[in-house]
Amino acid sequence: MSGFPKPLAGKRVIDLSLLYPGPATAATLRTFGAEVIKVEPPKGDPTARLFPETYRQLNRGKQIVTLDLKSDEGKAELAQLVAEADVLVESFRPGVLTRLGIGPDWLHAHQPRLVIVSISGFGATGPYRHQPAHDLSVLGVAGYFGLPSELDPKIVRPNIRLADALTVNAASLAAFAAIVEADRTGKGQIVDTSIFDATAAACLTMSLSRGDPDAAPVAQRQVMADSAIYACRDGKHMAIATLEDHFWAEFLRLATEEDHPLRSERFATRRGRDGNKVDVAALLTELFAGRDREDWILIFGSGRVPVVPVWEGGEALQDDHLKRRGAVAQWGQGEEAFSYPSFPAVFNGVRDHDVAGTDT
Repeated sequence: MSGFPKPLAGKRVIDLSLLYPGPATAATLRTFGAEVIKVEPPKGDPTARLFPETYRQLNRGKQIVTLDLKSDEGKAELAQLVAEADVLVESFRPGVLTRLGIGPDWLHAHQPRLVIVSISGFGATGPYRHQPAHDLSVLGVAGYFGLPSELDPKIVRPNIRLADALTVNAASLAAFAAIVEADRTGKGQIVDTSIFDATAAACLTMSLSRGDPDAAPVAQRQVMADSAIYACRDGKHMAIATLEDHFWAEFLRLATEEDHPLRSERFATRRGRDGNKVDVAALLTELFAGRDREDWILIFGSGRVPVVPVWEGGEALQDDHLKRRGAVAQWGQGEEAFSYPSFPAVFNGVRDHDVAGTDT
């Protein structure tokens, strides 16, 4: 069996993007074998100043060049790069490249087969197309915060740049499809995707599955008392996700005495638990508060039910499963070395680790 696939070997990507989604998309293409040349403005990528660790991760192994695309000299140098490129990733607002004189027509005049992947906040069309956008602002209008997940919902931003991460997945898949199509037809492709599109797509499955989107959380099918996070006696937390009845039964066997009220027949089925969400939540709150998190970890150590600790701080990085899956890799050697997340898939038993790095 072969190792990690490099289907884009021999492809050249010009990365004009800044911040997170664009550079991460170009990094994904590089993971699968493409050569990436990152073109930065004279002021550099803001990520290098704001989040230097993230900048190193997203741009490892790329060739970094500085061009002033507002100047004739910068455009001439870009033309030379484009003439030998297969893909260009850019994250300007719609119309900016054209105003600079380097829009799709100009790019395809220099390379007819070029795949142009445009990643903007809201896409090239629609009433929001010229609005500035960042992760949180897009989550707000894409419907994310309108999806109930708790009986007592709180609007809190996710702990990761969720909209940006969704965008990388969508843009990378679209880029692959466009590359295949360009290879098949010999004609350039233009991919118009956005942070909004990717986030809305992820939200719409649930949004379109609700009977009454304005109903109280307790009446929403997606809100379950036994799919929630509960505080332990020591202030730490456990996550329970006993969607299926057989998991619920095993949870009760491991966690409760025979006479515990959670063992009532009215809670035994999914329909019963959903019809008594408030009571189930109150009983689970009391149950988990009776022991420290470490006690619960031991109780559910068999791994037979989806009840797990909620890791805090650096605990997740010490998780044995994360280590054994090879999810973290090392780039470089000595004082310049840093860790980065390897691609989240294993091909033929091989996880991607750049040739410049080693497994952690």
